Amino acid sequence: MKRFTVAAVVLSLFAAGCDEKLNPVAPTAGQVTLASNLSGASNVPPAGSLEAGSTGTLSVSMVPAANGAYTASFSFQLGGLVKAGLLPAPLDSGSVIVAGYVHQGAAGTVGPPVVQLPISQQAPIVTPTGGVVLTISNVQVSASAATAILSNPSGFYFNLYSALNQNGVVRGQLAKQ
Repeated sequence: MKRFTVAAVVLSLFAAGCDEKLNPVAPTAGQVTLASNLSGASNVPPAGSLEAGSTGTLSVSMVPAANGAYTASFSFQLGGLVKAGLLPAPLDSGSVIVAGYVHQGAAGTVGPPVVQLPISQQAPIVTPTGGVVLTISNVQVSASAATAILSNPSGFYFNLYSALNQNGVVRGQLAKQ
């Protein structure tokens, strides 16, 4: 009887493991992932002062919504920013990210924003450790912006702006994954 029980448990575990391989979770139909390597040096002009060495990565998941529009989630990891206590008040809390956008424009150029993230001076991202890992979900992307971005991702860039670098603290061109 013990052998039968052991065999049944082993077969159950095997079957459970196989189920994940036979029935993987499918991505949402039409979902597109974009990515970018971010750096302060890629800004136009390059990030200066204490944030000149800022770097990071970005992943954008775009899911179709109604009428050709998309809903996007922006996941990014940043480092090389100012740590808390390095500067006098009111900047003593670390780098303060005050805006984020996807802009139309090739590398080395400055272009108009087409997607705005919900980051502002009233709702900033503060980085007391000199870095941040964050996902911002449910960002609305218009049908016209989504069509343009998805047809030519490298013609668009992601840019975050800080209190110290109002021309941009990190920037990176988008690429389809």
